[in-house]
Amino acid sequence: MSKGYQAIYLFFCVGIAFAFWMLGYGLGLQLFYKDGRILETTITTNPFAPIQQFWLYKTSPTLQRVASGSLVPALLAGGLAAYIGLKQQSSPLGDAAFQDMASLRRGKWFRKQGHIFGRIGRNVLRTKDDRHHLIIGPTRSGKGAGYVIPNALMHHGSMVVTDLKGEVFKATAGYRRRNGSQVFLFAPGSETTNRYNPLDFVRQERGNRTTDIQNVASILVPENTVSENSVWQATAQQVMAGVISYVLESPFYKDRRNLGEVNSFFNSGVDLQALMKFIKEKEPYLSKFTMESFNAYLSLSERAAASALLDIQKAMRPFKNERIVAATNVTDMDLRAMKRRPISIYLAPNITDITLLRPLLTLFVQQTMDILTLEHDPNSLPVYFLLDEFRQLKRMDEIMTKLPYVAGYKIKLAFIIQDLKNLDEIYGETSRHSLLGNCGYQLVLGANDQATAEYASRALGKRTIRYQSESRTIELVGLPRRTKVEQIRERDLMMPQEIRQMPERKMILLVEGQRPIFGDKLRFFETQPFKSAEAFSQAHTPEVPPIEYLPVKPVPATTPEYARAGHAHEEANIPAIAAADVKPAAAPASVASAAIVHEKEPEAKASSPSASSRTVNPMALRSKPKSVKKASRAGIESSRQDVAAIENKIKSVEEALKPSAERLKESVSRKVEKLGDQSPTKRRNYLDIFSATVPDPIDIGLTTEA
Repeated sequence: MSKGYQAIYLFFCVGIAFAFWMLGYGLGLQLFYKDGRILETTITTNPFAPIQQFWLYKTSPTLQRVASGSLVPALLAGGLAAYIGLKQQSSPLGDAAFQDMASLRRGKWFRKQGHIFGRIGRNVLRTKDDRHHLIIGPTRSGKGAGYVIPNALMHHGSMVVTDLKGEVFKATAGYRRRNGSQVFLFAPGSETTNRYNPLDFVRQERGNRTTDIQNVASILVPENTVSENSVWQATAQQVMAGVISYVLESPFYKDRRNLGEVNSFFNSGVDLQALMKFIKEKEPYLSKFTMESFNAYLSLSERAAASALLDIQKAMRPFKNERIVAATNVTDMDLRAMKRRPISIYLAPNITDITLLRPLLTLFVQQTMDILTLEHDPNSLPVYFLLDEFRQLKRMDEIMTKLPYVAGYKIKLAFIIQDLKNLDEIYGETSRHSLLGNCGYQLVLGANDQATAEYASRALGKRTIRYQSESRTIELVGLPRRTKVEQIRERDLMMPQEIRQMPERKMILLVEGQRPIFGDKLRFFETQPFKSAEAFSQAHTPEVPPIEYLPVKPVPATTPEYARAGHAHEEANIPAIAAADVKPAAAPASVASAAIVHEKEPEAKASSPSASSRTVNPMALRSKPKSVKKASRAGIESSRQDVAAIENKIKSVEEALKPSAERLKESVSRKVEKLGDQSPTKRRNYLDIFSATVPDPIDIGLTTEA
């Protein structure tokens, strides 16, 4: 019995009690005065006469005793009627039921602010807490019109939306920007997009840097533990992390630290193991993490190295697209500020590129969540992840792991799927149960598959139904005998077929800790204020900047400039050393000689390589010419030019050294003459200084004699 019927029945019980009191009052007066007309007059003339007499003759002890005594049978009669009528029947097999209006009002479902789920009549169902949401509905069931767009319009705080069709951005971005939110559209593969570089959000602190790099690598090259290639995938993941670390720390990658450069590194057309070994020799100052990652790849056999490289190149396919590279060169949005000021980010890749861009979208969502959970600030803005078409995102184990506690960081997630099979395909049945258990609100807009319908039916629960069966028998004497038997059975509150046949405009909301709600779907284009807010957004869609293509540059380690540059840290320190420790006369000779020796060293090593210590010839890093004869002739001509240049440098150095050497020799000779035979030790020291300061050109290899 509903609350309304209970109220009507209670009023009826009060009437029964009043009738018994009136009869008792009349009967009591008749017995007291021994006059039979009193009862008849009391009943027929004025039903309220007992109340009037009780009020007017307060001083009459007889009337007061009769009226008070009549209350006892009246209360007994009314109470008995109420007990019989309102007695709750036991429900041993279940008492599932939907919430009525009274319970909805007690639960404050008709508040002015909060997340929106549907309608009950003209009242909008809203709730305001930190529990996650799951929305289930097949195609064209109203997921966007009834949940995504209304909540994207009215959410207060920061927001991340996956908008594969681009409809949510047009319907909500203008209104959110008017209300003070910064709006960004990340649409990789499109000509107009804001940009996002994952490497810009790698922390530089020791330890944190390694963790962030490994997280990025694990998303780009996921490790499938049940696959036969899991060993190579783990190796590929480690190598990917090492190359990302190298791009982030090498001075040769200044102003070009992005995943496009990482992809170029793996597709340089050069033997990767030789390239890594060459980099280790040229840049020995690299971090331990980078060196160890390079060593792990260098220790692989040729077959294992090729398999790992194949996995990496497959994972980096998105970054072969020039538009995607341009969209990830730099970052326009500050993900770290989402808890300080309202920021709305729409992820809107081209629907045709979703398979290619899936790793990048997964990386964005997971990296954003990692950044937002670094600090716990109870006064921060709430962040709302509206993950429409959740199955299109790649498997995100980190999100499944963090789902139980991210609500404490003011992060709310809404997973929007078409059916439960979408979750089973990606995460499996066990992880699906975990996700369902962590979503306190589950909105069912319809079901086209049996698995989803059965799940919703089980979640609604069961109720007890009663029915009577009557049988009639004829006794021997010809008298009939009737027998009534009451039976109870359990029944689903809604059976699976009833859920699949649910009216188009109806919805079911499963609420943790409460009875379910059966209501109407909300349509934003039929309901204010959503209708006017969406119209404003359509008329004031924010402009998105066009992408900027950066010039394509080769991998630094494959260029002749890199081979001639030497160690970057040595180059940076040469000016300071020359100014502090080297004499002006001697500095040109030492620097020039070091440069000449460094230029000649790779050629000498390349002429006779050994199997045990393989090095990279700078000239071998380029593509091989078609004609070997032409290459040989060009090499001979280049060698002759180099010899001529070296001879010219030797002559210039000798000419520069002669005046200084002569002056120094004269100074030393005069000093030695003054000392005479007094101090042989001092004489020897001066001569040693002279020999070390002005070496013979033949001793240091600056002569052209054969």
